[in-house]
Amino acid sequence: MNKKQWTRIGLIIIIFWIALIFYFSSQPPSTSHEQSGKFVHVFQRINDMFDISESSFFTKIETFIFEGLFDDKYKSMNAKVRKSAHFGIYFILGSLVTGSSWLYTKKWFALFLMGISIPTTVAVLDEFNQGFKGRTSSISDVMLDMFGAIFGTVFVLMIIFAWVVYIRLRKRRP
Repeated sequence: MNKKQWTRIGLIIIIFWIALIFYFSSQPPSTSHEQSGKFVHVFQRINDMFDISESSFFTKIETFIFEGLFDDKYKSMNAKVRKSAHFGIYFILGSLVTGSSWLYTKKWFALFLMGISIPTTVAVLDEFNQGFKGRTSSISDVMLDMFGAIFGTVFVLMIIFAWVVYIRLRKRRP
């Protein structure tokens, strides 16, 4: 496959991911709560098997995020899952946009900007969309989405950088 075909595939995947985000944000409050409740149930079963939530790493992360950053506003597991989903979904979107953009341009600053600005724009529109579905819109959710996109972008940029260094070092070998 050539560069143009890979770019199209990347764009299709990004559009699919954005459509998925809008699908979830278009759910009425009761359906949204039920969906996150199902994930909480799955997480609790996995936690029962592997005892994840009792690990010191998990406890430190949970304390830093939910008590430090969110001022202990989100006490229920359902609320924590919902906020974690915001971060994770936009981490993936930021990663997808950055990775696909690499096929289009090799300019690091442009990659960084696209990896953050496109997902953040989607996050703003996503929160705006929720207002029409009887759900609350929140600037803190947009900020959390943006942080997810930043982390996803930086993650992919580090992978690309490592790949570029590897290729350059490989070419130097006799």
